[in-house]
Amino acid sequence: MDDMLPHFDLTSWYINQRRVLELVGHDAVAGGFTLAKIQPTENLKVIAINSAFQDALTRWLDEREPKTLGQLVILDDIAPGRIFTCYTNWFFKGLSEVSKAIERGATLVPPAIAYAKLDDFRQGWKIECRFQHEHFTARSSWNELRGQKRLIVVGLITDVKDTTIEAVPYVIANPAPSWDKPQSAIGKFWINRLECFVDQIETFQAVRGNEARMTKNDLKRLEGVSEHEVKRAFAEIIGEPTVPKDWGGERSDLFTTRLVIDGQRISAAFAFKGPAQFKPMTMKELGKNGDQIDRLFSEPADILLLQHCHEITGPVRGAMRAYAQQMGNPRIFCLIDGYDTIRILQAYGKCGFG
Repeated sequence: MDDMLPHFDLTSWYINQRRVLELVGHDAVAGGFTLAKIQPTENLKVIAINSAFQDALTRWLDEREPKTLGQLVILDDIAPGRIFTCYTNWFFKGLSEVSKAIERGATLVPPAIAYAKLDDFRQGWKIECRFQHEHFTARSSWNELRGQKRLIVVGLITDVKDTTIEAVPYVIANPAPSWDKPQSAIGKFWINRLECFVDQIETFQAVRGNEARMTKNDLKRLEGVSEHEVKRAFAEIIGEPTVPKDWGGERSDLFTTRLVIDGQRISAAFAFKGPAQFKPMTMKELGKNGDQIDRLFSEPADILLLQHCHEITGPVRGAMRAYAQQMGNPRIFCLIDGYDTIRILQAYGKCGFG
């Protein structure tokens, strides 16, 4: 994979320039002010300056790799002063009151509020951000920051009260492929929050078209198949000759550079969870604070795959998503539950399936 291709860019609807400047420094945006001076209209001057702040923050994120809010919650590291990113479904309210206050010429205009639920990480928790309209980057921000939208927030935790994390948003944006360069293999997956499905992996292309309905009774066939057998079968399908023995300190169960996505070979690390825990996978099955996911993402791989012989619950997907979306080090992730495991084993005639 070409590591020189950018994995993300931003389309920003809200930029708090003072806050961003605290992160990136004056030199990082100086070119924007120089460019603004030669623009023929005030609108183009504003666009030039906003673009400079957005580009500077994108470079800062790429270099500093701040943790996602999900990672901070999983690792029990939420505290005032933490910079974070959070790409999720945000709920916005209060802009109607802001608009009414402006229309009547109020001296004090109230802030609007954005909040997101964090149930995947801690049941009943949420994050709440108050934001001011003067930091909008365009008229369309008034529409983009209403209702429920999937957006990324770069912000600073200011307080934690009971089950609410309070934060100041620096930037509210859409992550997007690079506008001026070809997108990377990883960048293509932002549209699905960096999740890849087995049908999208060319190495497993024989599963395509196999959409036979399955029930929980079908999963029982995996109860008698050991984790080692599944690992060996996957290695054979991939064409990976090295199948390491299991030991307690491994970061992954299988590492390969032979997986193919979109015609490109890509480095991949697998974690296999066998029938010793033959039940839906929850975060409890992944160690304290999800440390098995943490170890998996410490591998130098572009895609991280978690396989289980049964169902995989929402919080596990949320945790994988949180690690995958770390700006500066984004990765693709794939969950292979028992049903997709059966599809793969059937398609390639492995472990008695076929």
